[in-house]
Amino acid sequence: MQISNDGLFFYESMNPAFERLLGISIDSEREIHDCMSEEDAKSICAFCDACLAEGRSVRYRHRLALGGRRREFDTTINPVRDSESGNIVKLVGCHRALEERATLDAVDKTAKRRAAAELERRLLSLQEEVQQRIASDLHDSTCQHLIAASLNMMRLRRAVSDNGNAEKLIDDIDASIDQAQREIRAFTYLLHPQNLLTDGLKITIEQFVNGFSARTSLKTSLEIAPEVDKLSYGRQRAVLRVIQEALMNVFRHAQATRVKVAMEAMDTHIKLQVADNGRGMSINQARSGPKAISFGVGIPAMKARLRQLGGTLEIHSSSATGGRGTTLCAKLPLSLPLKRERATAGTASSASGTSQIHCSTTLESQTARRAGGM
Repeated sequence: MQISNDGLFFYESMNPAFERLLGISIDSEREIHDCMSEEDAKSICAFCDACLAEGRSVRYRHRLALGGRRREFDTTINPVRDSESGNIVKLVGCHRALEERATLDAVDKTAKRRAAAELERRLLSLQEEVQQRIASDLHDSTCQHLIAASLNMMRLRRAVSDNGNAEKLIDDIDASIDQAQREIRAFTYLLHPQNLLTDGLKITIEQFVNGFSARTSLKTSLEIAPEVDKLSYGRQRAVLRVIQEALMNVFRHAQATRVKVAMEAMDTHIKLQVADNGRGMSINQARSGPKAISFGVGIPAMKARLRQLGGTLEIHSSSATGGRGTTLCAKLPLSLPLKRERATAGTASSASGTSQIHCSTTLESQTARRAGGM
């Protein structure tokens, strides 16, 4: 804007967006009252006068029509001074429609949320595929090599049966091979448990926890409501992954002697608790959120899995001397609203969170038969 000697304001130029809004074209200077309604012109002129009086940039929020419906605008006006005299000779400003800006921000946030959710689903799906591939490779390839090594050890034992030192060495090697076989059976089950589809969640949890207890010397107690078998396969798998990861963290970090797994059915959701009597952890480790210390990919993946299914995961603990243990609490709704069910269809059952390598299960004999008698 140019400023006349008698205090009137003239548009010198405006950008195409403002011209389209007003329905005019600025070829030469035009007085502000000739470009818009009297009410809009008075409002803008008042702010121009304030800019001149204060000698600095001003910013106001007001309602303008500007050739259309009346709405909220954020107006900024800046003084332009002469380089020699220092006097204000022009004004430069802009109008931002707040409704449009808010709409664009909302659209942008929605797009970002959708992109993040899609990325999360793809990562979980990829984790599941990797787990299945690793389980298959361990079973079909690594196990067979160990079987062959064990058979060769038997042949070697017969060949050097008269040498006491060699016999002791062979015993140690044989024991190592046997231990590797047992661990691989456990890993293949934990990476891709097969019996969930056939036996249901309740029996699968009982078998897993009992096997875990037998192999770790941790005393375990179970309280599993039969209603858990009514959950969809995707929800059952999510719950199983949470229990697997929780028990493995107890075994690795807690220095506990007892652990309790309890699942109860409420009116609208399933509640899971895994509690130990170990040493606990610091508040920073136990808290949720960006400052929480991760135990690996398992816990974050389980949080993502439960969040996709409308559930939550929290960890409560104490680091007091002597320890009062750690309790993992998960809640999972029995069903999702129709729109969310459709959005997650095809991904919930195929994508499961990555869990760490855990202890073995009671289905050892079944896995052994698949491994060729291991």
